[in-house]
Amino acid sequence: MSASQKGVVVLERAPFVGGRTLSYVGKGDKVVADGVEMDAEAFRRSLAYAHCQLGKCTPDIKDIFAQGLLDGRVFEAGGHGLFWGNRGRVNFLMDHLGVGHRLPLNRGLAFVKWEGEGKPTKAYQVEKGKPYPWMSPEGFAATLAQLTDMARSSFNDMAHLMRTPLQTWLEQRQMHPEAYDYIKVLAASQTAQAEPAMTPTGDFLGYMAIAGDIRMNLVSGSVATADDPGCIAIPQAFERVVLEHGGQVLRNTRVKEVIIENGRAVGVRIGASDNAYDEDRIIFADNVICTIPPKYIFNVLPKQAFPAEWVQLLQKQFWGAGLLTGWYGMKRPQLPDIGIAEGSFVYMPGITKPDEGFIGVVDMVMCDFTAWGEGTAKRGPPNKREYLFSTALTDQEMRNPDRVGRVISLCEDWAKRTFPHWEEDMEFCIWTPSPEAYGLWRPVGEDRPDVKSPWVEGLYFAGDQYGARLWGGGVDGASLSAVMCVDAITGSQREEGIFPEFHRGIPAVAA
Repeated sequence: MSASQKGVVVLERAPFVGGRTLSYVGKGDKVVADGVEMDAEAFRRSLAYAHCQLGKCTPDIKDIFAQGLLDGRVFEAGGHGLFWGNRGRVNFLMDHLGVGHRLPLNRGLAFVKWEGEGKPTKAYQVEKGKPYPWMSPEGFAATLAQLTDMARSSFNDMAHLMRTPLQTWLEQRQMHPEAYDYIKVLAASQTAQAEPAMTPTGDFLGYMAIAGDIRMNLVSGSVATADDPGCIAIPQAFERVVLEHGGQVLRNTRVKEVIIENGRAVGVRIGASDNAYDEDRIIFADNVICTIPPKYIFNVLPKQAFPAEWVQLLQKQFWGAGLLTGWYGMKRPQLPDIGIAEGSFVYMPGITKPDEGFIGVVDMVMCDFTAWGEGTAKRGPPNKREYLFSTALTDQEMRNPDRVGRVISLCEDWAKRTFPHWEEDMEFCIWTPSPEAYGLWRPVGEDRPDVKSPWVEGLYFAGDQYGARLWGGGVDGASLSAVMCVDAITGSQREEGIFPEFHRGIPAVAA
């Protein structure tokens, strides 16, 4: 092994790789994830590995499995949308490593104007270059002016606005109410953060700033799904690279402790079942990369090795950007019945009232994954459809059964009233509250933990919220963070070689 090469051992506590990218494929009365076959109860338990739980199911989850209703269908734990599809960071990284997976893109944007609970709604298909028909002429003009100005944002602008709440920044712009409402919904869909006061402005602006360079927008299509077996195919592809280069990936291997001696990480202690005494084993290493989300790293890291205020920040103030996802197995398309193109991303903002107790009013997103890729997405049996509802809630709201139940009721009641064949075409539904679907975010005004620990030599971090220069999140953010981590360990500049300029990190700025 040359000096530039590193031996790699990946320790995965779950029986499958990928963390929150967990996805399943139905097989008769079972589901399979990464080769692991599960019945209904095992499926329920496995969701915790993706920070999900099982919510409302129709029929009961045991009946869904017993009747084979999931057979041949692909299901994402908590719902996964991949920004920019084959133009996203994860695809550039896969290309660099010589692997890949098909990521079918959506096409089209629709807007449903919510008029209040129990009232009829009107759906609009957004057409490129034409005014938004639900807006007044002055509202549309103001919205277009704001979007145009945001598209001129630079990465330097983003870096200097990372400590500014989006709510503050929007209010400073004194924009038209219709422009504010639209941009708020846009920001929530891109950051999975429904409350602008909790959203760093710089993270939102990134999506606006790169639209011109990446040549993608909401109307032409900017979000993808993953062909069978779903998003878990991405970490499986990375695993193949590790194995092909002599590395190891150990599933069902829980790290109990990162061992730190004299200010340096020297290895990890893992549980071991390969001896008669069930004794732990220590794996020594020159470098340790921790991919546990920031809030939970002290389950394996000794707190005393770090500043007390930093420990408190991560454990007490980092919060989860949650997604409540409803997955509906349908017999036929539904969106065309209300005049919407089947591959569209559908927005319906403001389905709750300000006085209902949510941190902000709740916005709904809807789509049909099977219609993406111009109807070629490999997500299930022929002529079956896969409809999803998705709403952004905070982790605290997601753990409140009344809040979750309220949103589910609003979405289901609207679907039954709006689509003439909804109930007769529905085969099943599965709702999965996921308090940390889009990761654990720092409070606005604080920095992300960097990929290299400033306090412990040889300790590094990687994941969708690690990296002082990172922006964004999810699989896309994790891809950039991973490369930043490798650069920090090896002193290389792979970030510049793998990603085009618009997918790189923001410039470093003084606090």
